[in-house]
Amino acid sequence: MADRHSYEPVLSSKAAAFLVSLSKLRQRKLIGLLYQLADNPSQIGDYTEPDQTGREVQFIIVRDLLIAFWADHAVREMRIVDIEEL
Repeated sequence: MADRHSYEPVLSSKAAAFLVSLSKLRQRKLIGLLYQLADNPSQIGDYTEPDQTGREVQFIIVRDLLIAFWADHAVREMRIVDIEEL
């Protein structure tokens, strides 16, 4: 999966709840997708919106999912704040 040079995907409780609601096969596919996203921390989403603190959150549509994320460069983590099915 991830090597020591990539960022680590970190899920919010809302994103984690979505993940565990999926079948095991879809969980594995989604986890792989999140590691791919974390491997490219400068990824630009399909659109951007500020969160409650003013931080720019990227939103990307991948297949039938909408994933909201931001890169925490200080700790090399990809913060996955929300995942929704479209």
